[in-house]
Amino acid sequence: MGISVSFWLNNLNESLKKSKTEEDLVNLLILDLENKKNEHLSDIRVAKKSIERISFTLNTWETSKKIDTTYLKENLGYLRLDTMYLNELSPIYNGLSNTELWDNLPENIINDVSNLFRLSYTGLKIKFQKLSEYSTHCKLNFLLPNDLILQNIDIKELYKKVKKVDKEFILYTKLTLFSVEQMKESTESIIVEIEDLINLLKIYNKTKP
Repeated sequence: MGISVSFWLNNLNESLKKSKTEEDLVNLLILDLENKKNEHLSDIRVAKKSIERISFTLNTWETSKKIDTTYLKENLGYLRLDTMYLNELSPIYNGLSNTELWDNLPENIINDVSNLFRLSYTGLKIKFQKLSEYSTHCKLNFLLPNDLILQNIDIKELYKKVKKVDKEFILYTKLTLFSVEQMKESTESIIVEIEDLINLLKIYNKTKP
């Protein structure tokens, strides 16, 4: 009898230990997703500021056919922005990928995680890459040939240089605006996916056997 009770208690303790470990792993995944969400919210704030400045310049051009100098330096900075990249796999997520977490999660949650990282993030990464490609092309074919590559040029001198190639400047600026808007929309969509996934994981932690 004593051996049977001891065996039962050992199994119970192992079950509780495994359950606690799984709960901890789910909480780690939630933490990782919350960190990603906060990073994306920060990215969106930056994107909104960029869109606001670029749109101001383009609206001024459309109404007056003049290059406004208010955000001229900032806009030229956006045109040379070819160092952006997306790293969607954090150390936490990489660590979780080698655990038993994925053996126990419901299929719908696993599918949502897969769609987030394999589909949505792949699409966003492509948009990051395209913006970098456009910016590199702009640097080599527009900024450099027109002596606009340096950032410390006096604003009056900068205006004179841009004025000589104003139409080309506006076209590159429109392309940058389009790219940033596309990235912003994809990021906002991913935030919604992350929020839904976090809710599912929290419900799972509360209701799992």
